[in-house]
Amino acid sequence: MEGIMTGIKPRKMFSLGTEDQTIVDNVKRKMNLIDAISGGGSGLSDPLTQFLLTAGPDLVAGKAAGGSKLEEIIGGIKPGIDKAIKTQQLKDLSNRKLATQLISKTGAGNFDKAFREYGQYMKNPDTGKPYTREEFRPVYGTTQLYRKPMSPAERTIKEEEKRKETLSKKKNILQQQEYTSVEMENISNAEKKIFSDRSLLKSMGSDNPYVPKDEYEKGQAVEIEKDGKKEKRQAFIPNDKSDFTINRRYFLFNEVSPGETKSGGIFVVFDGNRLIEDTTVSF
Repeated sequence: MEGIMTGIKPRKMFSLGTEDQTIVDNVKRKMNLIDAISGGGSGLSDPLTQFLLTAGPDLVAGKAAGGSKLEEIIGGIKPGIDKAIKTQQLKDLSNRKLATQLISKTGAGNFDKAFREYGQYMKNPDTGKPYTREEFRPVYGTTQLYRKPMSPAERTIKEEEKRKETLSKKKNILQQQEYTSVEMENISNAEKKIFSDRSLLKSMGSDNPYVPKDEYEKGQAVEIEKDGKKEKRQAFIPNDKSDFTINRRYFLFNEVSPGETKSGGIFVVFDGNRLIEDTTVSF
């Protein structure tokens, strides 16, 4: 006997490679762990359970009464169905976002990017044709395995370039570049000093560590006693003192240290009223 399923072939499941299957299993394991910790595995969070809990009381309460029995039943359960569908949609969306984040951290994206950018255009010497994804995997793996490690000097240069690139992207309210090339150089040098000195890093103000000249005025120099001797140090008055934290350090990138001919910036400490030059920190 033939029916509506005649001629319909079973759907073939998508076959995953060993590496891809490992990623899928790893992501599933992490999602289940997150679900267990956050309480998402509770039966109350299941859309079907929520539907039954909503629709049952609605039917007993006689909501949507007044029509035929079928209309009463449909009217009573429709809000529950709508809520269950919405809940499941939100749950699916949340799971997709979480899975995407987890997959992005597995490192699989590095291979995909390499194949997309140059792997697919390379010729396989064994076939004379461009590499397929699977043919390119061992090639890519070999390049990563024997990749020359970055030297400390190269790493320092890369970090400095990254800092300057980040600063160059900052815009003011007029969408103009926030810092000049000299200011970026000064801030970059200060950051190099800050991140190489843990105690200095901990002492820096966290909200606005780099202060431009339009946010303060130069005040009268102050005398500081150090090792039994009095030293004169520069002082600056902030326009808004609430922007600063007492005993925290800040970097004025437009100022000049005593004895210097060009502005390289100076470190200061906020005493609750003024920003006092800190001569203990030098480049």
